[in-house]
Amino acid sequence: MQMKAPMKARPTRRGRLRAAVPVAALALLATACGGSGTHADTSGSRSNFSSTQVTTAPGKGRIGNLTWSGDYHAPYSEDPLKTADYPEETILGNVCEPVLRTAPDYSLRPGIAKSWKQPDATHLVLDLDPRAVFSDGHPVTAEDVAFSLARNQDPKVASNFSDSYADVSAIKATGAAQVTITFSRPDYLFVHDLGVLAAAVVEKEFAVKAGQHFGSPGTGVVCAGPYTVGSFDGTNTMVLKRNSRYWDPSRAGKADSITFKFLTDPSALANALASGSLQGGFDLPASAIGKLSRTAGGKLYVGAKGSTTQNIDLIVTRFTGGLADRRVRQALSMAIDRKAIATTLFNGAADPLYAVAGPGFWQGSPAKATYSAGYNSLAKAPDVAAATALVKQAKATGKKITIGYAAGTPSQAQLAQVLQETGKAIGLNVKITGLPDQQYGQLFTDRKARSAYDSFLTVNYLEFPEAATMYASYATDTGAQNFNGYSDPTVKQALLQAQGAVNPQARAAHVLTAQKVLARDLPWIPIVAPRAVLFQNKAVTGAPLTFSYMASAWAAAIGAP
Repeated sequence: MQMKAPMKARPTRRGRLRAAVPVAALALLATACGGSGTHADTSGSRSNFSSTQVTTAPGKGRIGNLTWSGDYHAPYSEDPLKTADYPEETILGNVCEPVLRTAPDYSLRPGIAKSWKQPDATHLVLDLDPRAVFSDGHPVTAEDVAFSLARNQDPKVASNFSDSYADVSAIKATGAAQVTITFSRPDYLFVHDLGVLAAAVVEKEFAVKAGQHFGSPGTGVVCAGPYTVGSFDGTNTMVLKRNSRYWDPSRAGKADSITFKFLTDPSALANALASGSLQGGFDLPASAIGKLSRTAGGKLYVGAKGSTTQNIDLIVTRFTGGLADRRVRQALSMAIDRKAIATTLFNGAADPLYAVAGPGFWQGSPAKATYSAGYNSLAKAPDVAAATALVKQAKATGKKITIGYAAGTPSQAQLAQVLQETGKAIGLNVKITGLPDQQYGQLFTDRKARSAYDSFLTVNYLEFPEAATMYASYATDTGAQNFNGYSDPTVKQALLQAQGAVNPQARAAHVLTAQKVLARDLPWIPIVAPRAVLFQNKAVTGAPLTFSYMASAWAAAIGAP
């Protein structure tokens, strides 16, 4: 489990919030009266890219060693299923490629499966590329692929993606180079999971022989990606080496090796990028924006609205405490100054978020206009007076509300303080508690640990843009992130209908039915949506400008300009 602050949008995934800003900025927000904040300096080498720009300029030439930020901790395992968090998903997709490839625009492309088709709502057929081989030279067979996918359903593996397979009833090799997946109910959403680590392909023979040691630094993995793990000390550095046996010349890595370093301090990370000791990094802290936007040795890219599928939320842990009455949840949400939080705490690299599945979940959808209309109807300016009246109506004035957050992450503490002052402004008694990383992590896995708090902060994400999947993760009975037992028949039915809808417009209509109820009930309270933030040294290019780098073989595209 990750140890800095939260992960993401399935079982034990959390995300993290890690931008440090001056106390003076916090004071601006604490007024909870609609301050606008200030944006970072946009001069120098900062580039605000559009929502249609999905990559930096293509890498053309071979390079020696590429140095890159591996995010805030070293991977806990080389097994692609063990931990779904930023470091693992940033790195391991380059080693253990999924069955399909997720392109920078999130579209699915051929990979180990050269083609796929869904003849009906309950079957998905994969035809494998006969060229595909593992890094040891053995061919990738249908048995390997079926075994790899089925690992997600093995309780001994304890896959972080197991919930994605909840409606998968069978995975079988139906030919020498064909795998058929059968669903227990109509499902046109699962195919997205085939382009992330939930469908990472590993060599069956090696994995079975390695047993419980599979993925450990001393044993490693055998996969079919463009890179292999050259060395890994388990803490500070992981080195990937170009896979000389990689089977697809058009996607072979341009870097001979990649050294990932794991810097936990935001200032140290910014300095490493500015000095060139690191040549690039994704998901950078807001506190680094000012320095990196003025760095001559590279360029900082800040995404447009909806450039990630990340969402920062307040998760309600129970409906028996201070947030039991939905009018109190509505009042707190109504009073939050999301615009000030986005512009001040995140240095302009975030946007107000009015639904958990915001613009990043439907930017490229054919039903974008439908989603946008539903979302825009929820966008409201903060209204402290109305929120105060709602608290009084609920007879909750002075009621105690507790919020947990990751104490080791400065901006979690700052955001918690903003929420505390916001609650105070509308008559609530908000108590915030900073938790050590390990204790904070237990909020995602231990009901007893959660029971001490009414709510806690998180940064959630999904690797691909699909609003129905995001909502199902926390608002259905089987949702892996349903930490509070939320259940509503309208939401459940609408999301099941969305899952079984092949038409994007029909799916969007079902999602908006669920979203409307969730906006009323607020089992999660959305706050802001971070934008993509990438820094790339002038000596290299080719990095994606979207959240698609999570779980994909993005590093193969990076080379000399």
